[in-house]
Amino acid sequence: MTRSALSRRAVLAFAAPLALCAAPAFASGKEKKKEGGEGEKEKEDPVIKLGSMALPIVAEGRLINYIFVELSLTLPPAGDVTAFAGKEPLLRDALVRAAHKQPLNKPGSYVLLDEGKVKAIVMREAIALVGKGKVAAVTVGKQTPRNFVPPPKPAPKVAAKPPPPPVDSAPIIP
Repeated sequence: MTRSALSRRAVLAFAAPLALCAAPAFASGKEKKKEGGEGEKEKEDPVIKLGSMALPIVAEGRLINYIFVELSLTLPPAGDVTAFAGKEPLLRDALVRAAHKQPLNKPGSYVLLDEGKVKAIVMREAIALVGKGKVAAVTVGKQTPRNFVPPPKPAPKVAAKPPPPPVDSAPIIP
């Protein structure tokens, strides 16, 4: 072996552990500083990401499409993340069942969800599962439709029939 190859290996052997030791310093958590004091840090509210789930789009009793949506629950500052342990499947199930009962899509679209309806249902079901005050907010993330489905066509207008001629109350005598 040449001397340059040996010195290159020696440098890499010493540099690799130093780089690994520096990695945790770059991976500091999401923390924001308080405005009043220096050096004091305030943690952000805990967030539970539910990940991607498929919500059905049902119209007139027929399954039209699926929309994959990512949801996250923001807990209050003193929120307990362990309160949701094992409850996520129940929350997902309740949301899918609600989507089959009432349409969650925006009116006139089979590829977008009505975020207000989704947030209201998730909040209602989360309160039923873990109790009131455990969830501060619901965030609807990315929405991805499974298929592009054109919007529903408006119902065809039926030509109006002319009204029947007025009927006299007196009989006609010849």
